[in-house]
Amino acid sequence: MKKKYIKNLLIILIVSVLITFTFDFMFGGTEVNYRGVLLNIIYGATIGISISISGAISRFVFKKSSIEVHPIRTYIILLISIFVYISIDVIVVNALWFRFTQGVSFKEVFTDAGIIISTVITIFIGLTIFFILLSKNFMTRLLDAEKVVQEAKQEADRFKFETLKSQINPHFLFNSLNSLSSLIHIDADKADEFTNKLSSIYRYILDHQDDELVTLEQELDFVKEYASLQAIRFDNNFKLNIKDTIKHDHKLLIPLSLQLVIENVFKHNIVSEKNIITITITIIDDFIIVKNNKNLKASSAVSHNVGLNNIIARYKLICDKKCIIEDSETEFVIKLPLIANN
Repeated sequence: MKKKYIKNLLIILIVSVLITFTFDFMFGGTEVNYRGVLLNIIYGATIGISISISGAISRFVFKKSSIEVHPIRTYIILLISIFVYISIDVIVVNALWFRFTQGVSFKEVFTDAGIIISTVITIFIGLTIFFILLSKNFMTRLLDAEKVVQEAKQEADRFKFETLKSQINPHFLFNSLNSLSSLIHIDADKADEFTNKLSSIYRYILDHQDDELVTLEQELDFVKEYASLQAIRFDNNFKLNIKDTIKHDHKLLIPLSLQLVIENVFKHNIVSEKNIITITITIIDDFIIVKNNKNLKASSAVSHNVGLNNIIARYKLICDKKCIIEDSETEFVIKLPLIANN
């Protein structure tokens, strides 16, 4: 930071001295006057040093006004503060300079047209130099602040995503064990078959628990296995129809998303020989659509906001497409975005 301020100070000093010599050459002639040269150097250095102090003003403003929260307000405050300071600074320095080096009275300093023009030009040049440096500094700070905000947001999103994923394993296991517990009291052979299939299915969950996305082919294979597991539980009193998905197998979606949707069907509907549930999976316009007829239970199981809410929340964190839910009296439809596998 100190090197940057020294660099800016040197730039202001050099430019100020050069401009002073330029004005002296334009209006004072080409004859070399060593006293004049020395005075020009001193004057340029005095103006340069006094203007460079405005850097402290900019640092004070940056400290008091958050560029991350209020970038426009911060920049406006900087412009006004620097304009006022440099204008007053040049007027005061010029007044003192002409008074003590050339014997010009203060009254003449503020009434002489040549001195006034010189002062205005010096103010303009000083503001131009400083605003160039200020704008560069401001943009650097703004870009750094934006980078920090984006990194923080990405980290927060990553944490949210991992938290949501961590809900799935215990959620799936809890529901599966509940189903197994019921089967044990009804049919021991089915309970044994259910346990074997459950161990195979849980392997998929363990294999993909760290993945943000899986291919549609992988997820559909898992759903078929899951459906076969539920067929044991519900005595095959539901139908799962998967249509026209082969050409989309390479596309991606969130792991266990289809399983959670189908689990939601069983959770809220009566599945029996008299109440056959039909679940249809199709793809339209880069959405995988899961639709089922409704035979709602008199009182649905208590929701722990894990199933559909989990899917919706995870999709929000990884893509700009939204899940679509259509709920009518006779059927329930959910559309999950498919993500291109680039």
